[in-house]
Amino acid sequence: MTNVSDTSSNRRDQIANFAEILLDAPARQKIFKAIYRGKKATKTIGEIATATGYSAKRVATIAGPLAHGEKLFEQSRERHDGKVTTVYKKIPFLSRNRQEILSKAKSRRVLDHYHTKTNPKIKVNVRIPKGHKVFVRVPFRVRSKFIRVEEIKEFSKAGKIKSTSGLSPARLSEAKTKAGFLHLLRETKTPKDWGGENNDIFTDRITVAGKKRRAAFALKGPAKRGALVPGKMGKNGDQIQRLFDTPATVFIVQYEGEVKESIYKLMEELAKARAVTAGETFWGVFDDSATKQLRKAYPSAFRK
Repeated sequence: MTNVSDTSSNRRDQIANFAEILLDAPARQKIFKAIYRGKKATKTIGEIATATGYSAKRVATIAGPLAHGEKLFEQSRERHDGKVTTVYKKIPFLSRNRQEILSKAKSRRVLDHYHTKTNPKIKVNVRIPKGHKVFVRVPFRVRSKFIRVEEIKEFSKAGKIKSTSGLSPARLSEAKTKAGFLHLLRETKTPKDWGGENNDIFTDRITVAGKKRRAAFALKGPAKRGALVPGKMGKNGDQIQRLFDTPATVFIVQYEGEVKESIYKLMEELAKARAVTAGETFWGVFDDSATKQLRKAYPSAFRK
């Protein structure tokens, strides 16, 4: 069950956050509208497919991350007409504010001009006497920051590596990569992998911006081929969303290969959303180049 507070102090921030998720995403908006249209609190995947004109598979691909990670509605399995099927359920807060969320998701200009606590729009008309100064306090801004591998103290030597040629094998196994990270972080226990995990490594021994912080890693090994996209992250394509469910402040996705822009965009959105409620949030992507920099900088940690 998703519990979304509807107090006057944060209502506008929540509306802006949900609008950001739907911004410039017509397919997402279409499914969101179909789920929240009418009085029915719960709709089957078949009903959403009929309403949108999409196949059930496409509905599942788009709606899954919106339910599990973004919390735009709830998703579960129920029996309908004698068959167990996927269903989507409205969340009261979003149902009440559906039109306003959609109106703010129309364009970046509209959303950027929407006043919230974290995005204040203040207009002041005042005459200032000559020689005087005026100081205005405004609400905090969302603090989410992208970090590179060398900005983590435990991995800082990687920034000195200019060439990554000559490494063998071309790609390390996920087990060897995990062992390397655990060695550098001085973690003595190796977490076991299982299908429902939110992360591959969780640690409180990482140093970012001069402070020890909790971090969560999602590692993708050579079993994945081609460029990494959100759909390759987990069985349901929701591994990044589950990563951000971890009680950490630093979130890292690692893949020794090409990482597509969609991974960066999704992580940036989730980091901003988390920063609204949890404070300062850091996120990073260790792609082929960054991973090989680490391997070359710390050869004893990343053995064959």
